[in-house]
Amino acid sequence: MAKRGRKPKYSKKFLAELAKKFDEYIENTDIPIIAEFAYLNNIDRTLLYDKPEFSTLLKKAIAKKKAQLEKLALKGEINPTMAVFSLKQLGWSDKICYLNRALLNFQK
Repeated sequence: MAKRGRKPKYSKKFLAELAKKFDEYIENTDIPIIAEFAYLNNIDRTLLYDKPEFSTLLKKAIAKKKAQLEKLALKGEINPTMAVFSLKQLGWSDKICYLNRALLNFQK
C-alpha cells in the first residue's frame, strides 16, 4: 500500500498572498474558473474549498461566473449550450417545478 503523507501546511503569509492573487484573478478575468486559478498557481483546488479564508472569494468568483455566462450567452458572444452546461454545473436547473394545490391549500 502506498504511503500517504500529511496534508501540506501553508503559512498565513502564503494564504494571504494567495487570497490577494485570487481576488485579482476574479477581477481581471471575464469568466473566472477556479480550476484554472489553482492550476496557474500550482495548488490543488481543494485548498481553496478547505480553507475558510477563501469562502468569500469563492462565492464572489461563482457569482461573477454565473452573471457573465448568462450575460454573454444572451448577447450571443459565447456558445449557449456551453453556457447552459456550465450553469447547470453551478446548480442551475431547467426543470419546471409545479406546486401541489393541496399543499397550497394546506398552508392557508
